[in-house]
Amino acid sequence: MTSFRLGSPLRAHVTVSAVPPGIPEEYFAGGRQGTVFNTTSRCLELPSPAVEADPKLARQFAEGEAFFDADFVVDPRAPFGGLGPVYVNNSCRNCHPNYGRSRRVERYNQQFGGGYTAYVHTPDGKLVDGYLFMLQTRATPPYKPLAKGVDIKWRKFVDEYGNTYPDGTPYNQGTPYEGTLIYPEADIIDPLLPLPDDYKVSIEGTIGLFGTGLLDAIPDQDIIAEYERQQVTPGPVKGRPGEWVTEEFDGKKHLGKFTWHNTRATLRNGPGANGIWNVPNITREDRPNLFASRQWIEKQAELGLDTSALTGRQPTEMTREDMEKLTVWFTGLAVPAARNLGDPMVQRGKKLFHEADCASCHKPSWVTGKSDVIPGYAKQKIWPYTDMLMHDMGKADCRSCHKPARVAGKSYTVPSREEIQPVTESLLRDRRERNHGIRTMNHGFRDTFRTPPLWARGLMKNVADHTDMWHDMRARNFEEAILWHHGEALGPREAFRNMPKEDRAALIEFLKSL
Repeated sequence: MTSFRLGSPLRAHVTVSAVPPGIPEEYFAGGRQGTVFNTTSRCLELPSPAVEADPKLARQFAEGEAFFDADFVVDPRAPFGGLGPVYVNNSCRNCHPNYGRSRRVERYNQQFGGGYTAYVHTPDGKLVDGYLFMLQTRATPPYKPLAKGVDIKWRKFVDEYGNTYPDGTPYNQGTPYEGTLIYPEADIIDPLLPLPDDYKVSIEGTIGLFGTGLLDAIPDQDIIAEYERQQVTPGPVKGRPGEWVTEEFDGKKHLGKFTWHNTRATLRNGPGANGIWNVPNITREDRPNLFASRQWIEKQAELGLDTSALTGRQPTEMTREDMEKLTVWFTGLAVPAARNLGDPMVQRGKKLFHEADCASCHKPSWVTGKSDVIPGYAKQKIWPYTDMLMHDMGKADCRSCHKPARVAGKSYTVPSREEIQPVTESLLRDRRERNHGIRTMNHGFRDTFRTPPLWARGLMKNVADHTDMWHDMRARNFEEAILWHHGEALGPREAFRNMPKEDRAALIEFLKSL
């Protein structure tokens, strides 16, 4: 077994039972039964100790992984058959490179690593008729997709401070993109169905799969308790839970907690379970119909194609047994242990993280309840750094930015926006034209986003060769991710901006260690 010290990187993959005693609990990001000590490029694809301890689960995990890695094909008689006839991608791993998160790309149809989903909607957020919540840009011949692609252009953005800190340091100092911020504009290429004049296109990147089984085990009532705590706590942070969703697998109501907007309640009806259906369009007993709109089918008929096989119940292309294996796989993915928490710079960054009130949304820890998939996940103290709630990350007119705020702690006082620049109609108009706030956040489709977990974010460069973050991957590193915080998170953003350069670096080192 490779030995390690508390202040040094934990690099060897060792079982939890082999970890020396006395390791602080915060190193166990996924709890004792959900953590692996590994920082290699494979660290996000490993089974958790709770899976490895159960021979049946270990076998199901290994067999379920094959569906994630597979390239689905059209022929339903072939292994991993049933692709299409209209679809988003032919493989799960293309959107989750090395089991991680998608990366920022120039080409929407980039097969590997892109992972964007696109939404065609009106300014009030309603999907345009015929365009589903995942734009399908691929189809098996002779059928035609809803569009040939999405045109993504990355625009430069200059904030009200000229992309400069109060100490005169430019954002991203010392990088190839020093002094810059960027955001995407998206448009549909060759749409198949009619579009209203005021349509918009929004893009969102895929989320990481590791650790989702542990998040799934957080009791709904505990998330509601956190919501209620925030409502009575002074300050702008007022998270919102997802809606209550009645799940088909048990007929009970569960709290929405997955996707960027908490639209899915459990992993049996969330990422993975839905992705295998609405991305390659693989049907099964509980998803017997094609993931296709009525308008798309009618358009195929209008083009002279035979649509008789597109309506009604479809053949089962994935068995219930195989779906259970896939469920065990994505539920059983472990979380890499935290690293270097004893380092003085990391400890300084942790102190600053709490002083800047980052923990108001990025709640450090939870205790899990029961898991019907991985029993060993019960009663684990986990450290995901998320409150599982949605927060307003900025308004179109930035009125939320023009409120006095004081950051928790004694170190940093955030000035009122009125002290920096008075609110005028010309200022608001200028910011709208520059796509500031909600229009920038997602072109108007949503104004609230679930707080993303921070665990293992510091390993993304090693795992998938990128450090892109934010819902549309506009943030190229931790620094930019912080700088894109507006709305409810304006206070922590301004606390970070007003820190000395050395403190900003320390806070980022802490984030990299989680």
